[in-house]
Amino acid sequence: RTVPPIHKYGQSVLSDMMGHCIIFVFIICIVFGTTSADLAFASKNIFPSFPNPFAPRTDEDMERTELRGEALLQSLDLRASREPKVLYTDPNRSWDIATATAPFVLRFGSGAFAEGYKFNLGPRDDSKYTLSGIFSDKQLVETCAIDVPPRQNRGPLILYEFEGCPFCRKVREAVSMLSLEVEFRPCPQGSSFRTEIKEQYGTKATFPFVRDPNTGVSMFESDEIIHYLFRTYGVGDVPTSLKGGILTTLSVGVSLLFRVTKGGKRKNSNPPELPLILWSGEGSPFAKIVKEELCELQIAHKQISCPRGSPNRQCMFEKTGRFQIPFLEDPNTGVEIFESSAIIEYLEAMYGVKESPVEYM
Repeated sequence: RTVPPIHKYGQSVLSDMMGHCIIFVFIICIVFGTTSADLAFASKNIFPSFPNPFAPRTDEDMERTELRGEALLQSLDLRASREPKVLYTDPNRSWDIATATAPFVLRFGSGAFAEGYKFNLGPRDDSKYTLSGIFSDKQLVETCAIDVPPRQNRGPLILYEFEGCPFCRKVREAVSMLSLEVEFRPCPQGSSFRTEIKEQYGTKATFPFVRDPNTGVSMFESDEIIHYLFRTYGVGDVPTSLKGGILTTLSVGVSLLFRVTKGGKRKNSNPPELPLILWSGEGSPFAKIVKEELCELQIAHKQISCPRGSPNRQCMFEKTGRFQIPFLEDPNTGVEIFESSAIIEYLEAMYGVKESPVEYM
């Protein structure tokens, strides 16, 4: 299916209104002898000036945003540590991490490696991300079939899905393999995003559902979406781990049994205006529990997929000086935060709404 274009009637009405406004202003200028300098002075004093959100951010802007985010985090007084630690597991979430590892194990790492993943030894370069240094002059170099950050010159795809769905999990694995940027719009039971699709396409509409603003394509059905993604953004055929049809779906379903109650029902929340940004990947159990929380809170978020070998890992390394997922950026507050437990606590504090003890008012 194709997303319908903007209605031409609406365009014509808008252009007519703009034309009438211009004529009206011109007549006022003639009648009252108003000059362009007068209009400029009036607009400057009457209408406030707002910063251009699309203008490049200066170092001063970024520093101001970081200070604002850090001040907010300190005021929240999170119990969980925000200091990034490699493979650290919060004792309070040990069971969550253990069960969230099941999809990675039972799916044999599907989604954890970028398309065309390969590795070799290269010369030591401290400006480049590496999993491991070998001796003093060598390091492990991981690459994939995509040579440049894939988000250049195109916008993120929009994916309606929810964490507990095996069909959605298959598409998420494909998204991760292709290192795509995707805006996730979580659709647990009772969510507004689910209602949006049901109202537009009927009550029998299923998930996942994808919209691609780069091509104008919209489609349901996980297998069709996967073939489309690899055909449009990949360089090869659909990998074997995603080709099995019903058998693949069954294996994904079994892998999700340990977390069957997570990510399927909504929590009371007050979602932010702007989508959050999550550096993540489908192979990480730490990222999975964060995505479950985002899903239950119905928070739209743009995922920057970082499977092994992806150039997005180098992008994060240049941005933060390290690579570790999950990493969350909140453009609404300026917060940037590592560590899954701290991220979940932050999301609940900022956007969760506690249920009232009073059932009826």
